[in-house]
Amino acid sequence: MRVDVSFKYLKKSAFVDNVVENNLKKIRRRIQIFRQSDPIHISVHVEKNPHKDQFFCRSHLYLPTSKVLIADEKAGSASLAINKAFSAISRQLDKEKHKKHSPRRRLKKNLEPEFE
Repeated sequence: MRVDVSFKYLKKSAFVDNVVENNLKKIRRRIQIFRQSDPIHISVHVEKNPHKDQFFCRSHLYLPTSKVLIADEKAGSASLAINKAFSAISRQLDKEKHKKHSPRRRLKKNLEPEFE
């Protein structure tokens, strides 16, 4: 997975890096439904409003199915904005996971459904 992290009006710090890395670990666990060779790219942009204490986090997750998951969140602190954006991406990724493994999808492909 390729990861791009950028900042605007905000200095890179160990705390923000730690928050981003912890959230990336959660995303890496969720994208295991795709093959290792599939190209997956996540772009994270953290920005501080220069006029007031407000932070924005924009995340784009480019999946191999040509689908892009987008989250755009704002909060009073950088860590909270990052956590909210990654939570939104995780929810969207869970929805994609259920779509990929749903029984209806297997029936559409003319495959027999698996019963346990």
